[in-house]
Amino acid sequence: MKAIFFDIDGTLIDFDGTLPDSTLQALRAAQANGHAVFLCSGRCKSMIEKRLLDLGFDGIVASSGAYVEYHDEVVSAEFMEPAIVADLIRYMEKHKMLYMFQCTDKVVSTTEGTARFFGNLTGDDESTEELMDRLVGKRVSDDDMIHHLDRYPNIEKGNYQLADVGVAQVRKDLAGTFDITAMSFLNAPDTSGEVTKAGINKAFGIQKVMDYLHLSKEDVIAFGDGPNDFEMIEFAGTGVAMGNASDDLKELADYITDAVNEDGVYNGMRHLGLI
Repeated sequence: MKAIFFDIDGTLIDFDGTLPDSTLQALRAAQANGHAVFLCSGRCKSMIEKRLLDLGFDGIVASSGAYVEYHDEVVSAEFMEPAIVADLIRYMEKHKMLYMFQCTDKVVSTTEGTARFFGNLTGDDESTEELMDRLVGKRVSDDDMIHHLDRYPNIEKGNYQLADVGVAQVRKDLAGTFDITAMSFLNAPDTSGEVTKAGINKAFGIQKVMDYLHLSKEDVIAFGDGPNDFEMIEFAGTGVAMGNASDDLKELADYITDAVNEDGVYNGMRHLGLI
């Protein structure tokens, strides 16, 4: 059995939300051949769309490795301690960031942060509120979050926008306590980023799956395209970069497949003999 891990945005689905029919076919064929397939996303579980959860993945690595489950059983959950979250919020406010925190079951932000992160969501047949329900899930606005951290014991990850410093400076300032990654959305500016506890990344989550299932690296294959995929592509026995991935991620990969909207997942899995 191989364990195959897939990033979501830019890998399983295009940035317009399209899930190629060939990708669905490949996932089902891999499982029929005895392999296990996993979502491996920067999103928390509550932010993963129901249509993806309903596809029957064997497991989930969420919040960039902070949360792991296999067949609905929690394998690992790494939460940010309130004291370091409070320090992080002070830092974010000092640098004029709009921020959002991902919990296992919801996202929490200030009123302004919620509007900034999600206010531009629009859909042809859905209201903004309906679209947020589908794409974001449960969300809480809290303009005094730093004094309410006891309400949020399961914070897994943070995100920020509009910082007055770049990602490299934030990474330097918070080193040792947090890891900072460029935001994984298409064309994200250097003033935005993703925050995890130091040492927590997708490779960390994959290691938890390996330990749980007694797998070796040779049993692990990872497909990705963006900034929060570097560790898993380098860590996996076989790291596959999508054709639409950044050039520096492609340099790390063992194989480069086609773009997400050019049957990249299907063609990559076929090339590797998984289907």
